[in-house]
Amino acid sequence: MAELEMVQRSKRSLGGFSVRGKMNDDIVLSGASYRDEDAGATTFTLTPEEVEAAFGVPSAKPLGAGAFGETWRLDYADGTHRAGKVILSPTYPTERLAREVEGLRRVSNPHVVALHDARTVSLPRGDRAALVFEYIAGGDVDANLPAGARVGARDVAGFARGVLVGLEALHAVDTVHRDVKPANIAVRDGDWNRPVLLDLGLARVLDRASITAYPALMGTAWFMAPEQLRQERARKAADVFAVGVVAHLMLTGKHPFFDGAQNLSLTEAVRLIEAGPAPLPATVPAALGDIVRRLVHPDPADRGSARRGAKDLTDVVAAIT
Repeated sequence: MAELEMVQRSKRSLGGFSVRGKMNDDIVLSGASYRDEDAGATTFTLTPEEVEAAFGVPSAKPLGAGAFGETWRLDYADGTHRAGKVILSPTYPTERLAREVEGLRRVSNPHVVALHDARTVSLPRGDRAALVFEYIAGGDVDANLPAGARVGARDVAGFARGVLVGLEALHAVDTVHRDVKPANIAVRDGDWNRPVLLDLGLARVLDRASITAYPALMGTAWFMAPEQLRQERARKAADVFAVGVVAHLMLTGKHPFFDGAQNLSLTEAVRLIEAGPAPLPATVPAALGDIVRRLVHPDPADRGSARRGAKDLTDVVAAIT
């Protein structure tokens, strides 16, 4: 096997990590914490004037920047807002952009960000690909959850239900997100019960070609299901697992499996997952705890579908006063 070397660092990644190795057992997962402490160090290379001219808007404000591009809030003359994502890196995989566009155009759901347009914009440095999304005020999960903080059980149940409803819509058109994590979930207007899935750049349509293609380690390691860590093809159950990990850390303030203090081979990471998650606080309702533990079950067949999880959590939300 050719040497695998992947380094991922994103603006608000809960789990900046590095993966290196020639064979599966040589790959090492490392990270100081599930929360990237350097998240605040964001540098924008575009100016507001450049973005305003590129999109034809009177005002633009920076929202976030990553390895491949920048996202800006676009303020229109009629008082409405949208989010513009500009791909600045010439090495950004065109197939990844195409996957994001295809995935979003296949779904219309309040828990999946709406895509308004895909276009080419003109900048002083040359033409670049850009996407225009609905603007979601409220920030992502990281912005709403200080390190180590916990969220109430009812809000976690409502949050997880909403994310699973969004995934149910994606899964209904045979699309797997493959990178569900706090940085890719917006909290509309700061309301935990109104989460919105973002960034379908790693999404994959489940057709015969994608299922039989050689597997690749794609996603964010802290939220990968064990089958992904084994470099097996990520299917719908992997998305469900990631929701369980996010819900668990919201309830406890800690990652359910990894403390970030050690470097792990992928085999060791899988063993930790198979050993089971850390205990939930005694204050978590039993029904909610049972669902969260089911979502992070090491066996994909035992996690249930996104639809089942959303239905069960609807009942939990109704029962929690």
